[in-house]
Amino acid sequence: MTDALRGRSVLITGAAGGLGSTMATALARRGASLLLVDINAPALLSLRDRLACHALVADIADAGDRDRLVAHCRGVGHQPDVLINNAGIEKASEYADLDADEIRHALEVNLLGAMLLTHALLPGLRRRARGHVINIASMAAIKPIPFNAVYNISKAGMVAFSMSLSKELAGTGVDATVICPSAVTTVGMWARVSDELSRNRLIESSAVDPEAVTAAVLRAIARRPRRILVGSPLVRMGALMSAVSPRIDLLTDRLSRIEAVYRERIRTDSGRRL
Repeated sequence: MTDALRGRSVLITGAAGGLGSTMATALARRGASLLLVDINAPALLSLRDRLACHALVADIADAGDRDRLVAHCRGVGHQPDVLINNAGIEKASEYADLDADEIRHALEVNLLGAMLLTHALLPGLRRRARGHVINIASMAAIKPIPFNAVYNISKAGMVAFSMSLSKELAGTGVDATVICPSAVTTVGMWARVSDELSRNRLIESSAVDPEAVTAAVLRAIARRPRRILVGSPLVRMGALMSAVSPRIDLLTDRLSRIEAVYRERIRTDSGRRL
């Protein structure tokens, strides 16, 4: 893996968050040349200094910032071999209570920004006849969760985009992989609120740590599969079976008491905006 990554150029969006930071650290240790992107300037620049790599403060949802990012790649000679679309936002809410601007912004960050950045960088990958687009989605793309409609649809769109792209790129030397983790512990969206929720052993036991997602990224680079589900065998099986059977979907919802969990999450997220 170290030999496969040494000297390769990797661009990571959402890099300053806990999951992005874990990925970046693992890739840097294996010799990758990194360009980190995030909207959180203090956290991003701190990570840049720690890893001694390139970084750009930019909003992946903003067309001007995406153009600036592509120009920055050219300016610093960092044409990505690997693009990791990791940026994402999430908020538990009844759908009707969201503002139209929140819905639009979440889709722009979670899906459209990733698609358009990929669109901008893909011609260079194809010219060089090598490269890899890795899209970070969610198990919620396969088994939607209640009170999170915009996140569900954006991650389902990411899966469909990535799977379609992987077929389209077959034989070009460029691959696409989508990674779908269950809830992630210690960092990110779930960790932000998990301590404020009632205990739910089934959901807590199904969560994965950020290192497991990072291991999936490393596996994707090494083996280039089209999709990786990150979770226990039971969680993966439950999600896949729920996707094809409404009855199983209803049963797994009841067993996990997921509706109660996300009703609580509406309270914890009430002060946030997408």
